[in-house]
Amino acid sequence: MKKLIALFLISVMIFPLYGNANNGNHKSAESEALSYVPQFGIHSDGVELIKDFDSMDEFVDSCYEKGYSIILFNALPWEYYFVSPTLNRLGWEFGEDLLSPMIERAHEKGIKVFVDIQSLAWKIREDFEDWPGNAPSTSDVVNIVSELISHGVDGISEEMFLADWFSPVYNICNENGVMYLHKGIPYDVAWFCNESSTAFEAYSNCSVLMTEDYYANDDLARNCIVPSFASSLNKPYWAKSCPEDWALGSITNMENVLLMRMVQYHPDYIFAMIYNRSDFDEFNPAFMPSLIQNYIVDEDKPVCDVVVYLTNEAGTDDSPKDFDPWQLLDVGFSAIANGIMASGYRIEITSEPMENADAYYVYTRGGWWDETNILDLPDSIVNLFYGNKTVFLEVGGVLPASTPNWKSIRSRIGIASDKTFDTIFDENHPVDGVYDGIAYTHLSDNWFLFNNIKTSDVWGEILSTCSYEGNTYVLALRDGNRIFINGAGLDFNASFLISSILSDGLQSPSNCISATGLVSTFYATDDTPIHIKLPYNASSLNWTKRDMNGNVQSGNSPYDGNDGYMDYLPKGTLLILRSNGNISVSVTRPSNALYINDREIIPLNRAIIFGKITIDVDVASDMGVKEVDFYIDGNLKYKCTGPPYQWLWDEHAVGNHEIEIKAYDSQDNKAEDALGITIFNL
Repeated sequence: MKKLIALFLISVMIFPLYGNANNGNHKSAESEALSYVPQFGIHSDGVELIKDFDSMDEFVDSCYEKGYSIILFNALPWEYYFVSPTLNRLGWEFGEDLLSPMIERAHEKGIKVFVDIQSLAWKIREDFEDWPGNAPSTSDVVNIVSELISHGVDGISEEMFLADWFSPVYNICNENGVMYLHKGIPYDVAWFCNESSTAFEAYSNCSVLMTEDYYANDDLARNCIVPSFASSLNKPYWAKSCPEDWALGSITNMENVLLMRMVQYHPDYIFAMIYNRSDFDEFNPAFMPSLIQNYIVDEDKPVCDVVVYLTNEAGTDDSPKDFDPWQLLDVGFSAIANGIMASGYRIEITSEPMENADAYYVYTRGGWWDETNILDLPDSIVNLFYGNKTVFLEVGGVLPASTPNWKSIRSRIGIASDKTFDTIFDENHPVDGVYDGIAYTHLSDNWFLFNNIKTSDVWGEILSTCSYEGNTYVLALRDGNRIFINGAGLDFNASFLISSILSDGLQSPSNCISATGLVSTFYATDDTPIHIKLPYNASSLNWTKRDMNGNVQSGNSPYDGNDGYMDYLPKGTLLILRSNGNISVSVTRPSNALYINDREIIPLNRAIIFGKITIDVDVASDMGVKEVDFYIDGNLKYKCTGPPYQWLWDEHAVGNHEIEIKAYDSQDNKAEDALGITIFNL
């Protein structure tokens, strides 16, 4: 009976449809934007701003009206401004109790209060002679935190804490449901580490890591060390900036830096460090998210694992161990971070190699001054140099030659495995290199160290050299996918070298903080030309520029993957680019024809199908295909994430139906196609 019904339907439907065989209707591509709205906080670093208001209630109410959800109050800069028996016992100078009325009013308004206690660490590190009071012990710090918790604070904030303080402060905060915020500053890494704690252990003992972006120079790239630690430790990352003259100089410049961080990292909280009433009145946090909504993309970037293999032993002048290499890492991290980010990668910092990273950058000490104090590398790091991933090596001391693992690595990077090289250590004397015919500054004029490796000492491909005191030395060397960077304390300019080696991303040196991807950000630390190649073969770029005066320009430009993107940015300008792709999709099977049991019989005016049918789809995208979804009558039936893009439709269906296809590229641009068919699958 089923066969008779089928033959009857064929006779009714085939002949009127026989003839012109055209495909069904096609829909155009469209782009969908994601939404991102952070919370905002205000940091009153002292009492100056509060004193600009008539009362504490007026200050808190004004913060509420501005939309701030956290007040970060430095309750003990030089004097202390809360009731503290511990600080009283230590002889610190009491100002007045400003914390209690702040907490009371803020909690009425639903605003949280965090208290900054960084001065406890400053008293240890600097011991200013005219600063009254004694330095606190670890138990004193815990007591002070307990006192603040009893006042009702919602969070504890600090910077430059000693490593020994992290864990007990974190524990007491956790016990009381209080958040512990560490404001990471790169040079802290060299200071808070000691024999009892590593940097990774210290950073793991806090609730949140926060960047403090203050200076319009390579510090902004150096500060990428903080979100890189946060990412690997699964900690939230927050951002803070300051408009004062000693910092970024203006509200609009602070906004540009914060906007850059918002696009790069999407932090949950953004803080403004405000000192005076005029800046308070001028800064309006509520408008900031609207400036970047078209540039917020959740992007799954490839990962470059920066493996920092250092101990945390400060040592002595005779045996410095890893104190100086930590500082050299801090000096050079702006180049490392900017080079990696300009190549389209995100960074995670680990103490051991992470599994399945897309690239690796190993930073370690090696030897220090001579081979009597060698930090050998474990097999887990040595194995990276025998893998198929790109791996960089930078040594913050002497390149060792006396251990089997160091001999093995030297042979893999193309350097004589049994020769000892002297170190060249200098300051206030930059070292210029040449890479691919382009001159750049390889080592900074602050503080640097490199090994006197000459061109005759290597057999790998020499990428960069320098002339120093009449000799030619190798600065960058490649053997296969293994790259040796000779020098610790890299200049920010050297990011151009790292990026170009890693993925041909940044084409020329520039005074620009760069992060490329589907959405790319560029912040000019000085007047600078930029010439970059993006990691995606986009068809066009949406761009927005915001200058130091807050003027905004936007537009769209075609993008040529061969020539890249070129521009000139005045100091303080923020440039944001969003790559646009062309994606198209079409149903190629079934076409307008008769199909019986998945075999095409004759062309028709419409697709007539008896039995099962394989649906084939063609997808074209210059930014990669993320996913192809197969729908029947608006119901999702199958998701396909890789070629061939096809699906076998074999389920009960009778009559007229619609096949609909939705294809997405890596930026979630969408293309659609639909085809009406008649099917009899009994």
